[in-house]
Amino acid sequence: MNTTLVCRSDGASRGNPGPAGAGIVVSGPDGRERRAISVFLGETTNNVAEYRALIEALAAATEVCGEDGVDPAGISVVIKTDSQLAARQIAGEYRTKNAGLIRLLAAFRKAAQAFHRVEVVCVPRGQNSDADRLANEAIDKALGKSPKPAAAAKPAAGASPYSCLHHLECSRCGEILDPTGLHGSCPSCDGPLLARYDLSALRWPPAGATRVGLQPEDNSMWRYHQLLPVVAPHYVVSLGEGLSPLLPLSGVEGQLGLGRIFIKDEGQNPTGTFKARGASAAVSRLVELGAGACAVPTAGNAGAAFAAYAARAGLRYLTAMPSDTPESVRLECESYGGEVRTVPGLLPDAARYVKDRAKTEPWFVASTFDEPYRVEGKKTLAFELFEAFGSRWPDAIVFPVGGGVALVAAWKAALELAEAGAASGVGLFAARLPRLFAVQATGCSPVVRAFAEGLEETSPFPNAQTLAWGLRVPGPKAGFLCLKALRETGGGAVAVDDESIRAVAERLCRHEGLNVAPEGAAAVAALPLIARSGGFDGCREVVVVNTGSGLKYAPVPGR
Repeated sequence: MNTTLVCRSDGASRGNPGPAGAGIVVSGPDGRERRAISVFLGETTNNVAEYRALIEALAAATEVCGEDGVDPAGISVVIKTDSQLAARQIAGEYRTKNAGLIRLLAAFRKAAQAFHRVEVVCVPRGQNSDADRLANEAIDKALGKSPKPAAAAKPAAGASPYSCLHHLECSRCGEILDPTGLHGSCPSCDGPLLARYDLSALRWPPAGATRVGLQPEDNSMWRYHQLLPVVAPHYVVSLGEGLSPLLPLSGVEGQLGLGRIFIKDEGQNPTGTFKARGASAAVSRLVELGAGACAVPTAGNAGAAFAAYAARAGLRYLTAMPSDTPESVRLECESYGGEVRTVPGLLPDAARYVKDRAKTEPWFVASTFDEPYRVEGKKTLAFELFEAFGSRWPDAIVFPVGGGVALVAAWKAALELAEAGAASGVGLFAARLPRLFAVQATGCSPVVRAFAEGLEETSPFPNAQTLAWGLRVPGPKAGFLCLKALRETGGGAVAVDDESIRAVAERLCRHEGLNVAPEGAAAVAALPLIARSGGFDGCREVVVVNTGSGLKYAPVPGR
């Protein structure tokens, strides 16, 4: 009669690579613990440690079979791990290009052949605490340190962690990375990395916003700190970003005959744009992880925002921008004391310059979607909308899209709250997702073109030109994520010309008292196009995101 052994397995690495350990707990069919193993693995990466722990688990199961005098061929083994990467690769859901992991996967499968059946399942880290403790004990012993008491790593009774950050996941191949190291893109496929959280630990609604206090979470986007990537609050670098106003556009409502239309005015953020949200999250995490220098290619506003937060954090800073970027942008970046370079060409040329410098100098390159945390800051814009509408989403949100960070962030925020609601069993956040819409300029519209053609990937847009600098991104790295967000939420994508952008910017100034960025004006200009296509059918309310203040821009002809 076939019996089952249950193995809890964990591989831990302090750094990537760093000193690593494996912890395994083997239990029999009656639930009684049969083995508790702690193994030091030397210097290695977190992913390698997870695989080696799985192999150690099979070795431990073999020892238990030997003690009981039974043939492993008649035994089933269930291994519980918190490594999604290992569980999904062993299940054949995707492949890795990492040669080291391929060899370990082959070794694991060879060892598994001795048993009747081996299943690897992914469980939350909290359910693997004994194995995690053993793995860390192995590291502490090897380093000559006393193990930390278990309670030291836990919040006080009734409290919740400052951040629920759990791991990083590649949005293309699914590879899982330890968030304790400095990461850019996925090491296997160069895909954008996304932060993932232990949503079972989430407490909602967040504190703050209704009180005045001395901590960043009292008066900024950091009130959502549990779903932001900084683990220790003293590393937060804040200038009071977030909590921007949501204003009705009554004049536009009358023209379109729609329900309520609101504008989320991000021009009131530090440095005058929503880029402050992403810069605050990214720079804070860089400080926490020990980075000393940050480099960013920019078409304008991101460069200024990162320059300000780098100055506040005491980081060295480098930005590169296309040579035709308005002088006002260059001067603003220089005013914060960073190094500013102009290069011929477009944003991709500026990105190449920064990456070339980083090959021989100690810059951490924080390009759009070349690091995992800028999108986390932008996510807070969506959380504010969810709260403003009474713990539900507005029916539609319209974003101007260049690199696509805010659009992807809103989609990610909605999915996280839905998952948290499902995990809690109360369904609080499980309501339908908002329809998301992308607006680009006709002179640079890679997402709109790919969406219309039914493609899953964007391709570089030739001869990109538009007066809206933030929309002049001819080849967004996360274009595939933008398209996925639009389709999964039932939204769409449209392009508007520069003449319409100028006209709407002027009209909003004169009739609404709003001096919006050209990108925000583009989003408002797109409303009639979306409405005529039926995109807003059944919508009670529509929110348009204005990404920045028009005061930051050189005068637009006609305004």
